[in-house]
Amino acid sequence: MCSSDLILLLVCRLLDGGPRAAIRSAFRNVFFWAYAVIFLIELAGLLYTHDLFVAWKHMESKATLVAIPFIFLAGPFTDQQGYRRLFTAYCWLLAGICLYCLSAALLEYHWRHDAGVFFYHDLTSAVDVNAVFFSGYVLVAILFLLFTATDRRIRLILIPFFTILMVLLSSRLLLVVLLIVFIVYALGRRQPKMKLATAYSLAVLIVLCLATLAFTHNPFSRRYQELSPGISLRLFMWRSAVDVLESKHAWVAGVTGGDSQAMLDQKYLDAGLSQGYLRYNFHNEYIEVLVHSGLVGWTLFMLAMVALIVMARVAGTPAAFFTTALILLLCGTESALEMQHGLFLSCFFPLLHFCARRELFRVGRDPATDPTRQSFSDPSLRSPVYPGS
Repeated sequence: MCSSDLILLLVCRLLDGGPRAAIRSAFRNVFFWAYAVIFLIELAGLLYTHDLFVAWKHMESKATLVAIPFIFLAGPFTDQQGYRRLFTAYCWLLAGICLYCLSAALLEYHWRHDAGVFFYHDLTSAVDVNAVFFSGYVLVAILFLLFTATDRRIRLILIPFFTILMVLLSSRLLLVVLLIVFIVYALGRRQPKMKLATAYSLAVLIVLCLATLAFTHNPFSRRYQELSPGISLRLFMWRSAVDVLESKHAWVAGVTGGDSQAMLDQKYLDAGLSQGYLRYNFHNEYIEVLVHSGLVGWTLFMLAMVALIVMARVAGTPAAFFTTALILLLCGTESALEMQHGLFLSCFFPLLHFCARRELFRVGRDPATDPTRQSFSDPSLRSPVYPGS
């Protein structure tokens, strides 16, 4: 979503019911402030940065975390039917983008005869999206198809397709999450008349398939053998964060987003690393916020993450739970809020899950008897009946 789209949606939201009512509704919502506080942390850095331009760019990108929550929370957004329609359209759009990436990779393979073009960043280079975040978008689609979608044909077509894409995208962390999702689904939302032993067998089969990919000689396993140097690089980045904070005596307020990258780049040069690593961030959002804004900003950020967990609990669905878990895990392995792909993933989908549930309460239906509710604490989780069966 580009900036012009966000601005247009903001204007529409302000005009729908009046600006005063929209602003009052959003500003009274604790989940709006959970996202807005991350923007405010970055905004505060403008007061003491040495590179105002870079700090401004960081703050500007974080404005997404104010705009999207405002659009969702300034008034009624969607009901369950609209939620399904929107997510179904998203799944088909994502499938089209995936087919485009595969077609581009196939054409590239025709010229290079290198199977690596079907994996990881090479696969998503056609749309210029980080493969890890693209995996996140695919996983979100799988969650909807498994736990909420009611059209059997869509599920039969897209779930296997997206699962294959997850393997090709080769994000180890997200593949583990996907494995857990399938196990939870197999055990908790099994097919009608499926015995528990059959559900366990399905889960074991998935584990064996992924293990075969991991331990046999194939492009997938080679991809992970190539990643071991990357783990050492991350450890170096995280140690450098501590060095920066100590050398600048910046544990309280940080060194700002305007200065942190230049200081990390200097660490790369001092260590004799290739200049190709310059501009690589800390690859951990928790550390990124700590370096940018110190313990004060980090504490506020962690409170925002707690609010995100609460929002998933209010939504009360497996899709909301796993989406939030995905975001929290990505923040531990990537600087997820330093790129627009990660920013959008981190606020759009959790809010969409939450708003669909909020409207269910608003119209007076009983969430406990709603057929789309699949809370882990709900006894119906053990029922053989689920949407889409």
